Amino acid sequence: MNRRMIIIPTAVATLSIVAIVVLVIVWFTCRISVPPGQCAVLIRKMGSPLPEKQIMATEPGQKGIQEHVLGPGRYFKNPLWWDWELKDLTEIPAGDPSTWEWIHSLDDRQRDQLRAGQFNFKGDFPKIGVVTRKVGPKAPPGQVVVDRASGQQGILREVLTPGTYKVNPYVYDVELHPAVVIPAGFVGVVTNLFGDEPDEATIAVGLDVGDVEAEPTPSDDATADAGGGAEPVSIVRPLSEPGQRGTLRDVLQPGVYFINPKLQKVTILEIGFNEYSQVKLTEEENLRIAFPSDTGFNIRVGVTVVWGIDPAHAAEIINTYGNIDRVLDKVIGPQLRSICRNIGSTYAARDFIHGEKREQFQRALTAELQRVCRTKNIEILLALVREIEVHTPLGGPDGGEVTEDLKRTIQQSYIAIEKQLTKQKQRDAATVKAELEEVKKQVEIARETVVAETRVMVADIEAEGEKTAAQIDAQASLEVAAIQQEVAQLDAQRIEILGKARADVEKMKKGAEAKGYKMLVDAFGSARAFNLYTFAENFEPDEVRLFFAGDGTFWTDLSRFEEVGAAKLLQQPDRTQPE
Repeated sequence: MNRRMIIIPTAVATLSIVAIVVLVIVWFTCRISVPPGQCAVLIRKMGSPLPEKQIMATEPGQKGIQEHVLGPGRYFKNPLWWDWELKDLTEIPAGDPSTWEWIHSLDDRQRDQLRAGQFNFKGDFPKIGVVTRKVGPKAPPGQVVVDRASGQQGILREVLTPGTYKVNPYVYDVELHPAVVIPAGFVGVVTNLFGDEPDEATIAVGLDVGDVEAEPTPSDDATADAGGGAEPVSIVRPLSEPGQRGTLRDVLQPGVYFINPKLQKVTILEIGFNEYSQVKLTEEENLRIAFPSDTGFNIRVGVTVVWGIDPAHAAEIINTYGNIDRVLDKVIGPQLRSICRNIGSTYAARDFIHGEKREQFQRALTAELQRVCRTKNIEILLALVREIEVHTPLGGPDGGEVTEDLKRTIQQSYIAIEKQLTKQKQRDAATVKAELEEVKKQVEIARETVVAETRVMVADIEAEGEKTAAQIDAQASLEVAAIQQEVAQLDAQRIEILGKARADVEKMKKGAEAKGYKMLVDAFGSARAFNLYTFAENFEPDEVRLFFAGDGTFWTDLSRFEEVGAAKLLQQPDRTQPE
C-alpha cells in the first residue's frame, strides 16, 4: 500500500516535468508572434506538389505559399511543416477632413488645369486601393476586370476603402488611387470603361467627338463660322444604361466616392455660369469678331458670353463633346462669330455708336445665341457687347482717322443735342425754382394766418370753457342746497315719525299693561285679592315675628319695610265682602 502511494507521486512529477518541457519547446519553436501593423504569410513545407506553372497553393494540403494570412496576434504552427514570413499590413489612408478646402468656383488657371486633368483640390482626401489578383485561372479573353469570388487573375471589381487589410503580397497587388472628390458647385459624369455596347448611335450635326465615323472638314474656318459650307456630321454614342460601356445619364452629386478608376472614369464638371470672351487681349492677340456693316464700314466687336450647363444635361455634354474646351471651340465660339456676322451686317456703322441701336444689336445677338445653344443643351444667360471699333472700308493708315472723325461727328451731334436739352432743362429748373420760392412765401403767409386764427380760436374756446365751468359750478351748488333742504325735511319727518312711533309704542305698552292688570284684577275678583296675590308672590321674608298687645295695638319687629306694609294689609278688612 505504501509502495503504491510512493509510485503515484513520482509518476505525476515525471509527467509534469515532461509537460513543462513540451510546453517550453512548443513556446519557443512553434510560436508565431505577429506584431501590430504586420501579417504572417504561411509557407507549407510538406504536402502535395503544386501543378506546373502554379506558384501558390490553391487547395488544402498543397505545399508552398498559402493564400490565407495571419493577422496580428500569437499563433502556434509546427516548424517541421510550416514556415512563415512577416509582411506589412496594407493601409488605405482615410484622409483628414479638417484639411479639406471646398471651393465654389475656379479661376482661369485652375479651370485650365481641371480641363487638362491636372487640377487637384486642396486637402488630405481619402484614397482607395485597386486590387489586382496575380494568381489563379486566367480570365476569358477580353475580360480585364474580374470578381473577387471568381478567383481569376485580373483587376478586381471591388476596391479597398479606407482601412487596414491583411493582404497577401504574393497573391494580390494593391495600387493606391485618390478617391473621387466632387466639391459643391460641381458634378461628376461617370463613364463606364467596360461593359456591353449600346444598342444604337445617334447622328449629331456640327460636332467633333472621339467616336467619329465620317466627318467632312470645312475648307476654312471663316466658311464654317458663317455657315457657308456643309456642317460636319458625327456619329455620337448614346448615353449608356448601367452595365453598358459609355457615359451614364445619372451624374454624381457633390461628395466623396470610392470608384474603381480601372472600371469607371469620372469627369468633374463645374455647374453654373461661366464666361467666354472674344475681346482684344493684346495688339498681337486680337480676338474681336470682324464683319462689314450695312454701309460698308468694317466693324470689330468684343463680346463676352455668360454661359452654363444644367446638371440634367451634364452627361449629354460630356458624351457629345468630351470636355468643356470642345463646347467652346465647336459650339459657342463658332456660333457666336456666325451670329455676330449675320446680324451685324444688317446694321449701319453709326448704329454701333448709337446707344439705342447698339443695345438692340446686343439683345438680338443674345436671343439668337440662346436659341441655337439651347438645342445643344447649353444655357446662355447673356451675350454682352463690350468693345466696338469702326474702320473705314479703305483700310490702311487712314482708317483709324476716318473712324475717329465718324465717332467725333456723331458724338458732337449728340453733345450739341444734349447741351440744348441741358439748357432747356436749366431754364425749366429756374422757372420751377421761382415758382417754388413764390409758393414758399405763400406758405409762410398762410402759416402765420393760421397761427393767428388759431390763437383767437383758442382764447374763445378758453373763455367759453371758463363760463361754462362757472355755470356748472353754480348749478351744482344750487342743486346741492336743494338736495340738502330735502334731506333736512326728510330728517325732520324721520324724527317726527320716530317720536310718534315711540309714543305710540309706549302708549300701547302702558295700555297693554293696564289691560293686563285689569284682566288680572278681574280674574282675582277684586283689587284686594290681586294685592294679596301680589304681596304673597313677592313676600319672601327670612323671619316673621308677631306681637299682640291688645285690641287696637300692633307691635311687631319686622326686618323690612315690606313686612310692615304687609302687616297693615293683613289688619285691613276685606271691603269687597259684605259686612
